[in-house]
Amino acid sequence: MSQVTERTKSAIVTAMISLLQKKPFDKITVGDICKESQINHSTFYRYFNDKFSLLHAVFEYLLDDLLAETKSTETIINQIADFIGKNNDFMRHVSPQYQTKANMYPEFRLILKDIVTRKYESHENVDDDPLINMIKDSHTPELMISFIVGALVGVVEYLEDNDFKIPKDEFTSFTEDFFRKWISK
Repeated sequence: MSQVTERTKSAIVTAMISLLQKKPFDKITVGDICKESQINHSTFYRYFNDKFSLLHAVFEYLLDDLLAETKSTETIINQIADFIGKNNDFMRHVSPQYQTKANMYPEFRLILKDIVTRKYESHENVDDDPLINMIKDSHTPELMISFIVGALVGVVEYLEDNDFKIPKDEFTSFTEDFFRKWISK
């Protein structure tokens, strides 16, 4: 990919992130994205089919950013809490609670599944991570990952219901404690 292509795509992704800090996903138009990134509509459609494919690219960008900044010893729960804390307005504006047409849960699930799967497959020192231990101890790791992701989506729903105002330590201690208790039974 050329530098110009990479810069243009990055400008579009950054514009969407900026817009999602200000308003809900379903209120953002392709015109808004073009104006924010200073491109025309044909340029937008050269890179993305629609704003949903752009949103997927935004999630990938944020996930890559999160994983690049994360210490290898940090638990998945801490990674997710950091992601939500760092992207609080973004999370609020892509949250299904604030949408009228778009269901963002499939994207949430993909992000969470990517985080869990990458951490599990990284083979880093994660002995203190109760989620990774559950996957390691499972006879069907893929099914366990799916179970964990479903539980984490439920926790994100709870955070959403509380307008993402639950303190990080309360979120992490509850979630990690729950999974530790689950695996000790």
